[in-house]
Amino acid sequence: MKKKYKLEKKKRGYAIYSINNKEVKVVMQILEGKVMWKCRVNEVPMPMVSLAEQCTKGDQFNWSEFLCK
Repeated sequence: MKKKYKLEKKKRGYAIYSINNKEVKVVMQILEGKVMWKCRVNEVPMPMVSLAEQCTKGDQFNWSEFLCK
């Protein structure tokens, strides 16, 4: 996934601005602003990039269950 999206490693995650897929980048920005509270601004962990990729493919999630975990 690092090579696929050309992710740039930061202190606590990967830089959102380095994602080269427009759809995944937009989903990450939405998730970062609305869902994630443990990450630094503009940095996300690898599982969140994977989740964003699944969202762009049309997968649906139970967000309340996701947030409780």
